Parts: sequence; C-alpha cells; structure tokens
Amino acid sequence: MTRVNLAWHDPKESTSVDIKHEFDYDVHRNTQQKNLFRLVFRFGLSSLTPVQVGYVLDSEIVGYFSFPEGTSEENMQALIRYNGCTILYGILRGQIASITGSFPNAKLVLPTVMMEEVVNAIEKRKAGTPKAAHLAKKQAKKAKSPAKK
Repeated sequence: MTRVNLAWHDPKESTSVDIKHEFDYDVHRNTQQKNLFRLVFRFGLSSLTPVQVGYVLDSEIVGYFSFPEGTSEENMQALIRYNGCTILYGILRGQIASITGSFPNAKLVLPTVMMEEVVNAIEKRKAGTPKAAHLAKKQAKKAKSPAKK
C-alpha cells in the first residue's frame, strides 16, 4: 500500500447514509522487458451527505506483475487489468478491515464487487478522455502502418 487516508466521522444522530465508491487504476509497462507491469490501483469512499458521516477513505496500492514469455499481448492486457485489480483490491479489503478493527465503530469491510464491471467502467471512462483518445489513435495508426524492414 502506498497511501491510506482513513477517517471516521461520528454521526450526530441516527441516519441512513448513501456511500460513494470510487475506483481507478493505471497500468505501467517496463520499457525493456515487455512482460513486466506495474499496476497502481486506487479506491475511495465517502458519504454523499453535506457533512461527512461514517468512514472516509482514500487509498492506493501498487502491484508488480510478470507474465511468461510467449503470453499474447491481448492476454497480458486483460489479465493485468481484471486479475491484477482483483488481487490488489482483495489485499486492500483485508488491510482496511484490519486497520479499522480498532476504530470506534464496527470495522470497515469494503464491498465485494464484480471487478469485470469495475474495470469496464473505468476503461469506458478513460476512453472518453482526450489523452485516451489520442493514445487510441496513435496505436491504431501504428497497427496500420507497414512493418519496416
């Protein structure tokens, strides 16, 4: 874990709280060894009330992953996202539950999620950004250009 900002805000009265969950990640690739990756996974939660109630969390966890030689590019790209995020989120869930076990309220157990849906939503959001659109165009152009001899 590279960052954990965690706070408990005691509610002034009994109330129901809507929680906002935020997921994000970045994939980085080793420039010399194309089968080595660094995955930075971020998770946050907060209440949607004007004054924060309950837990507020901002966290980041980093994982380093390698794939056997000969693994296809398509498989590496899918596995680093879906499996990598699943692994890091699982580690994060355990760490947060352990840390908050001594907080004034019950320990915080992060929700179980369908990581495929989370990753697909993140990829869809990133595809709409100018930087992602530029990179997609660049990759498409590179794929169409004839191989140099």
